[in-house]
Amino acid sequence: DGLINEVVPLFAGMRRFDARVAVRRAIQEMGLYVECKNHDMVIPVCDRSKDIVEPMLKPQWWVNCKDMAARSIKKVQDGDLKLYPSQFDKIWYSWLDDCRDW
Repeated sequence: DGLINEVVPLFAGMRRFDARVAVRRAIQEMGLYVECKNHDMVIPVCDRSKDIVEPMLKPQWWVNCKDMAARSIKKVQDGDLKLYPSQFDKIWYSWLDDCRDW
C-alpha cells in the first residue's frame, strides 16, 4: 500500500515521501545529520503508473561452492562419476577448480 510499516512506530503509516522528510528531520534534531549532496542518477519509473519504483529488500541466499566442487572433483577422480566423453574431464576440473561461491 506504499505506507511505512510498524518497525519504527514514529513513522508508521506515513507515505514514503513524507517519511523521508520526517526521517531527515528526526536525524537533524538528534544532531546526527551530516550533509546532503546532489548527484546524478537514473530513477526507475513504472511504465504504466509513472510512479517511482522502490527497491524491495529480499532474503538473500548463499552457496558455498568450494566444498561442493571439491566433492565433485573427487567423485570423478575416484571413478564414482564418469563423464562421457572422457575428454570433458579436463573441462570439468577447469570449471570446478576455479568456481566461486554464489
